[in-house]
Amino acid sequence: MGDGTVIEIEKITIRRGNQMVFKDYSESVSAIGATLLAGPNGSGKTTLVGALAGSIPLTMGKILISGNDISAIKATSFAKLRSVAPQRRFFSLAFSVQEIIDFCSLQNRSSDWPAIIDLLGLNELLAKKVTELSIGQQQRVSLGLALIQAADFYLLDEPFSAQDSNFQKAILEIIDMRAKEKGVLVASHNTDALRSHFSHEITIK
Repeated sequence: MGDGTVIEIEKITIRRGNQMVFKDYSESVSAIGATLLAGPNGSGKTTLVGALAGSIPLTMGKILISGNDISAIKATSFAKLRSVAPQRRFFSLAFSVQEIIDFCSLQNRSSDWPAIIDLLGLNELLAKKVTELSIGQQQRVSLGLALIQAADFYLLDEPFSAQDSNFQKAILEIIDMRAKEKGVLVASHNTDALRSHFSHEITIK
């Protein structure tokens, strides 16, 4: 994919219950590079990531990814456009980490997927049941599942929240790897420590 804009957010309005989270909000995100989605807790970062992922409906407006209106894309095609690591992925079934990684078929994985698994420290967890892992380990499994997929764009919601400094550095290294050829949007409230690692920033007030 060449330079340009991969995500266009066009005058979206989002309501969550009785709360208006966004009204006539527009933004664009570059096709290549790492974009930091900043803002205080409660500002709507997770809601916006969910809308971009297609899991939170829009009241008005539209979102285009690679020129495709996400409201009209089939699930199988949508998965190839964007890959998502939510703030917390709840694992209720006792699959092993290896089985969860295998959910992403080999033909749908990026060529560097073994390096991603290694950087996230998942090789030593492959035989363990995901339900027995710590929150931080589960978060890295979720990140691994998202980041090994071949997609145009990667959406990561608070990927550093449960990680120590070593794994925070590893995640930043992976983001840098992805951002050389793809677009990456990272939602985080810890902006002071992260800002220098990103080429673009969007701030939600």
